[in-house]
Amino acid sequence: MAPKNTILFLLPAPFYQKPDEPGFQVQTQNFRTTLGFVAPELCRRNWSVKLVSLSNTAQQIKNGKEYLNSSGLDKFCRAFFYRRKMGRGKLFPQLVQFFINIRYLQKKLAKSSVVYGYNDVGTLYGALLKPFYRYRLVYDMRGDRSNEMAVQGAPRWRVVFYRMIRNFCLRRCDLVFTVSSKCPGLPEGKRHRPKFNFYDARNFYYDATIAEQKRKELNLENRFVFVYSGTDKYYQMVPEMVRFFSAFLKICPDAWFMINVPKPSEKFREELEKKHVPASAWGMFHLDQHTLNQYQMVADMAFLIREDLPLNHYAFPTKFSEYLASGVPVLITEHVHSLVNLVKDYNLGEIWKTGEPLSEVQKRIVRYRSNFDVKERCASFARNQLSWQKNASWLADQLEALL
Repeated sequence: MAPKNTILFLLPAPFYQKPDEPGFQVQTQNFRTTLGFVAPELCRRNWSVKLVSLSNTAQQIKNGKEYLNSSGLDKFCRAFFYRRKMGRGKLFPQLVQFFINIRYLQKKLAKSSVVYGYNDVGTLYGALLKPFYRYRLVYDMRGDRSNEMAVQGAPRWRVVFYRMIRNFCLRRCDLVFTVSSKCPGLPEGKRHRPKFNFYDARNFYYDATIAEQKRKELNLENRFVFVYSGTDKYYQMVPEMVRFFSAFLKICPDAWFMINVPKPSEKFREELEKKHVPASAWGMFHLDQHTLNQYQMVADMAFLIREDLPLNHYAFPTKFSEYLASGVPVLITEHVHSLVNLVKDYNLGEIWKTGEPLSEVQKRIVRYRSNFDVKERCASFARNQLSWQKNASWLADQLEALL
């Protein structure tokens, strides 16, 4: 039977980059996870699924094909990888590359029923070509990129330019997904659906027996364990995490801080030394996802602290879903609005309010020590509400509703 519809997932970046690759890095793990769950679901509904990945090196093309083959995704989608021909960092080569990409995309988009644009730039290609073809356009918005650029000190013209791109994509798209419950600036009549950063339940889950065994293995049976899993980038607020933990040690001397980062972090080490946190009170690990789950499920509380910035107001960190799935309640600041509502409504941890003394928060946190009822509640909520296993069919429904 011939496919009834064709969807093209448009990724304006390499599909698969290894962490140790030199040069410009784009985080595409969430995109790969999305495609990995939605492509098989759409194929079951007799859709044809295609992937276009732009700006690859020859090695990245090889890596992408190997990933599709090893994951089995090549059975569900046909992939097209295009090489980057121009350099980065200067305006003219960027413009030339942009028009080269337009040329690559024209025939592919012409044969599509739905074009799924990933992030602002991916959607921009679809938005520019949409008047010439008959496809429906999906805008998978990945947070407030223009505000993030402003915080990082980008030139004002570049920030304004990105805001123009965002607004143009919003006007042209037929459906916009955001990682938060709201979409500021959404034109009247446009369809919007919150699509949180779901997790893969094959990699993250809670098992009380495994957690107890790992606690014994790490000699943590009688300690209050904090965990942080992620990078040490500026928005993760490393100094604030360490400051909180060092103060918590004064009321809970047996506390221990598990730090899970992709590679050794001098930033964490420096902050721990500044605050005179003893080496016996923390450990740093570099783990694959399966091992990471086994380690972080031993924790009593996870850090998820963010500043009061628009880029955080409309964010939904994937680690929130993964912490809960591992049975770990979270300590969050009140600036990630979607998370605050979930934590408050479903008792998934504690909210550190602006201006609230550390001592008050710490008094509430002590009750989470080995609180197995809370751990089961967090894991159950994640499993039923935030896993891809539960949400892949929902996303496919949203795409089918466009036609």
